[in-house]
Amino acid sequence: MKLDKNKKYIIGVSGGPDSMYLLEFLKKEQIKNVIVCHVNYHYRKESNYDQKIVEDYCAINDLKLKVLNVDQDYKKLNSNFESWAREVRYNFFLKIAKENNFENLLLGHNLNDSIETFIMQKQRNNLVSFFGIKKISKNKILDVYRPLLNIKKSEILKFLNENKIKYALDDTNNDEKFKRNKIRKSLNENDFELIVNEINFKNLELNKIMNKVDSFIKSNIDKESLNLNQNLQTSELDFIQRCIFEWLKRIKKDFLIYNRSNKTLNEIAKKIKLSNKAFWEIQIENFIIFKDYNKLKIINKNLKTKKTVKINSEEDFKKIFFFINYKEIVGVIKRDGLLFPYVVTNDYNYYKTRTKVGNKKTNRFFIDKKINNYNRIAKAVVFSTKDYKILNKIK
Repeated sequence: MKLDKNKKYIIGVSGGPDSMYLLEFLKKEQIKNVIVCHVNYHYRKESNYDQKIVEDYCAINDLKLKVLNVDQDYKKLNSNFESWAREVRYNFFLKIAKENNFENLLLGHNLNDSIETFIMQKQRNNLVSFFGIKKISKNKILDVYRPLLNIKKSEILKFLNENKIKYALDDTNNDEKFKRNKIRKSLNENDFELIVNEINFKNLELNKIMNKVDSFIKSNIDKESLNLNQNLQTSELDFIQRCIFEWLKRIKKDFLIYNRSNKTLNEIAKKIKLSNKAFWEIQIENFIIFKDYNKLKIINKNLKTKKTVKINSEEDFKKIFFFINYKEIVGVIKRDGLLFPYVVTNDYNYYKTRTKVGNKKTNRFFIDKKINNYNRIAKAVVFSTKDYKILNKIK
């Protein structure tokens, strides 16, 4: 990968072989406008030694260095260490980038790392956007470059040893309770050419699929809803899952899926493909994804909280302000002549058989008119306790 010498780069350096090789690579390429960033997690007893290696190298080569010393009681850490450490690391990179008006980040991932990732993706049957590791990606404001992805680990170690460049070794990389370490030990670099060919082929096929996904989403996204047509329902589950994820991404709700297993997307996709019901729903954290006739929608679960309020006077209007159609309800009651009492409710199960729309039972009217589920869930109805006829229009 050819790097632009005129750009400014943050460099993530742990002190391990890959990042120390990256520093040598940048020296050779004459990339000089850089800030080296090191995170000392104080997680291993060798952490300070790692930091010293980075400090000494930067001092000798006149490189600007920023160090984050993490103060964390690891006995109280509830999340996975690797995921947590990655978040700490990237937040630090972003902070330094913003403070110094940098927009580029360099990382030392090598070919072995990419192949390990690919094997893990296959074993987990992950729904991925790319097989292996991307040479260029985006993390918030940072363009992330990985210029060593064509270089084998053995080549990196050979270069460092021959040139007597110090580097740190992480003993936890030998712990086979971690799946990646187990894969790492099983790798044979002689097999890499075949594996790289497989990765390239799979990424070409994936690119074709993602073009179809993009076309479907562009044609079927409607504000924050997704139209469910027969083409989607007869598609493979993998394609349906990708469409759901892309839809959530476009409406900025993809955070609901990150750090979750594929089971969530798979469950939604199966319902789209196999269920003939007009309505169904799945709750994810504080949101509900639901089918509403031929649309897929998402709402905050608070909108579905069932509330029933009796209105005895205008003073009671303040009790119903939380309904999304509050103003409409007040207007309807006023046009009806303020003939209290009224009941305002969004509890469909409560009012569907008690009330009428015209001369029809409400549930029958809603079925005949195909009143969508969103309006049944989110919007309130108002009726007089004299005749139990719904006064406002639900479309």
